[in-house]
Amino acid sequence: MLRRKLLLNLAPLVALLLLTAVAAIWLLQGILHRLNHVSAEAWAVVDDVNALSITVNEIERDLYQIQLGQQRHLDELIEAVESSRDLVRRIGRHYVVHEPACGPLYQSIVEQMPVFEQHVGVLATVQEPALARQHGEAALNAAVALRRATLPLSRYVRDHAYREQTELTTHFRNLVLGLAAVFLVVINVSVIVLLRMGSIVVRPVEKLVAATRLLGAERFDCRIELDQHDEFDELARAYNSLAEQLQANERKRIETLGQVAVTINHELNNAIAIIDLQLAKLSRQTTGAPGIEKCLREIHDSLERVTRTVQSLKNVRRIVLTDYVPGTKMLDLRRSVEQEGQQHGQQPADLAASQLQHS
Repeated sequence: MLRRKLLLNLAPLVALLLLTAVAAIWLLQGILHRLNHVSAEAWAVVDDVNALSITVNEIERDLYQIQLGQQRHLDELIEAVESSRDLVRRIGRHYVVHEPACGPLYQSIVEQMPVFEQHVGVLATVQEPALARQHGEAALNAAVALRRATLPLSRYVRDHAYREQTELTTHFRNLVLGLAAVFLVVINVSVIVLLRMGSIVVRPVEKLVAATRLLGAERFDCRIELDQHDEFDELARAYNSLAEQLQANERKRIETLGQVAVTINHELNNAIAIIDLQLAKLSRQTTGAPGIEKCLREIHDSLERVTRTVQSLKNVRRIVLTDYVPGTKMLDLRRSVEQEGQQHGQQPADLAASQLQHS
């Protein structure tokens, strides 16, 4: 029964600890997933938009140099345009650009890219200088417009990344505080459960120890009352049975001693009465002899002492032995006839009785 009680107290505690640990791991896994999402998505689109801005700036610089008449290889310009087209497509695969606030900005870039590519393509293939100048100016204007459309998109995706990171940081902080509070509650509950388990074991043990001290002090009237329905109850019943048996044996010994005292008192009273009568006659016959009268008084005092001793045997309340000679015990009449409450000072048995009552 005691093992079952301990298991019933420990099982919910272990289950609570396991559930708390699993919940904490699951919540932290969610935080890590969101952190990976911010790193892979939010900041990735920021990098792509920044790369698009840099590419458009390089294209715009090359177009300015071509317009100024500087000789440039158009292959690099065409590669930059293709790179910008790939960046626009890659940006379109991110969820951020499809939000209501960001969709028009991205759509503006998508709509301007074909015009920009067309002018750059014509510029790369045209042979007439006037037509090349016209398409160069148009490509430059398209590049400027594309750069201007890229700037608000870059600001939005950067703000969005910072906002997601801030929300994630706040959520992580709240999660840590919440888990700390939950674990604090779990620790307090664990302490309460462990204290309860300790009381299940310690309290009956204290009662048994205190009762055993009383039993060792020959206080056979002490009883243990436990209502736990476990092994400690069996120990308490065994202790009570032993105490009752010892108390019954002690009562029989005292009754036997009382009967012996009555018998001795009866026989001695007859003898003492005859001796007293003879002493009285002898005292009247030896009037005027101080030495003899002194001896008669000593005999009379000794007879009274014998009478008191025999009378004390009839008043024995408990048997207390003392050393007569080494290896031989005798009855301590003075302590045997005293009430327990008349003893001076508080003995260890009294301390044990007080502890047993308060527990």
